[in-house]
Amino acid sequence: MEKILAEEAVLEAEYRIFQKKLLLLELGTYQEIKVELDLLNQYFEMVNRLMPAGFSLKWENRFQSENELMIPPLLLFPMVQNAVANGYNSMSSHPIRIRLSGSPKVMLFEVSHRMNHYLDGQFKNTLMTDFQNRLEYLFPERHSLLLNSNSNTCRATLTIHF
Repeated sequence: MEKILAEEAVLEAEYRIFQKKLLLLELGTYQEIKVELDLLNQYFEMVNRLMPAGFSLKWENRFQSENELMIPPLLLFPMVQNAVANGYNSMSSHPIRIRLSGSPKVMLFEVSHRMNHYLDGQFKNTLMTDFQNRLEYLFPERHSLLLNSNSNTCRATLTIHF
């Protein structure tokens, strides 16, 4: 929030509307995945304006039944936020790559980004630890979260069976 207000790259009113949408979400309920995807798109627009060197994103949505799948609010955000915060994503040759696919019974969500070699452990942070705990609480024995990294790329792959 401090960066948004200081940079003035995102209109304060636009940011407040986005925050209001987030605050109106009820964590104990489920919503159509389309709501989450719309919020993610708004997030991408704001991040794109805030990144000084630009922001490169390759988004692939192969999910066919957006109106049929209900998910908890902000389920997809932690993986994306981790990539935005920890990856190199300003080069068009190394964008953050996001792929969503699945059906009303199973969802596959993948996020990969160029590794930041100055960080020790791309996925060792409070955001990802809390995310893993939330998944275990919401989908015990019905999910898998694979966190892989090599010398160049970090990839988080989430599969949930509904």
